Amino acid sequence: MPSIRQQLPPLDALVMFDAAARHMSFTLAADELNITQAAVSRQIRLLEEDLGIRLFVRAHRNVELTPEGRAFQHSVHSALLHLCDATNEIRHIPQANIVVAVDQAIAGLWLTPRISEFFSLYPDVSIRIIASDSQSECLEERVDVAILHGDGYWPGFKPRLLFREEIFPVCSPAFIAKFGDIASPRALVDLPLIEHEDERWDWMNWRVWLTANNIELPHKHHKLLINNYAFMIRAAEAGHGVALGWRCLVDESLQSGRLVRPMKQTLTTKLGYYLLVRDQSQTNATVEAFADWVFEIQRSSMTVEVDDEPIEKSRRKR
Repeated sequence: MPSIRQQLPPLDALVMFDAAARHMSFTLAADELNITQAAVSRQIRLLEEDLGIRLFVRAHRNVELTPEGRAFQHSVHSALLHLCDATNEIRHIPQANIVVAVDQAIAGLWLTPRISEFFSLYPDVSIRIIASDSQSECLEERVDVAILHGDGYWPGFKPRLLFREEIFPVCSPAFIAKFGDIASPRALVDLPLIEHEDERWDWMNWRVWLTANNIELPHKHHKLLINNYAFMIRAAEAGHGVALGWRCLVDESLQSGRLVRPMKQTLTTKLGYYLLVRDQSQTNATVEAFADWVFEIQRSSMTVEVDDEPIEKSRRKR
């Protein structure tokens, strides 16, 4: 199949044809483009030879478009306008001061609901957010700062613990009203569960969480599988089942009452969410400001209400 370049005539010829068609004059087209009239005439003649059709009827003092030339001019002019718009748009895209990479859970449930607070403090800063569950994408060279789940070991980066991993069941008040109180982890095996389907081996699932509570989950069990954690939490809020909630990721849903903790059992691991900056001697003031803001936001919400009892968030400074 011929390439686009093989199918299209030269762009200069199309620009000159469009100018001549709008002015109905090779001379006026030459004045607009700041070239000679002979150059316009030559390019249009070459364009006609390439297309195998006459575009203009040439008289002694003026030119007129042929019917084929008029139809062609409509398409050419529209295409050139689209190219101009796209070019101007990309030229005026603001360059981000910093590039921030986060996984989809942090992006949907923690960062984007709060990012307006950062812009209120730093209105002149532009941020590009990369939301991806691929750690390799989040650690690309273009990334200035990342918030990722793991064990704190990322060669080439300075990790600072943001919050420890603490995991517990959550569901909607409507789910409790429908199925009744969930007295213990053992009762979960008889209820619809919502599972976060993730390829990472270190991401907690229901079978691991229940096993840690000495409960075996039957292999044939009703589950709703969702490969996006934020969507999974929305499904739990909608009453579709019980989900595993990560401390700090579901705090806002708990505070608002969209989710509740049906039991006090929780599981804390050695993993957590870390803020990462590149291990380099040169510091970036904007990156430092963003990092300071992230930790200040985390410190400002120290408790959530669960069954009318405040539960302290676990923190560790590095």
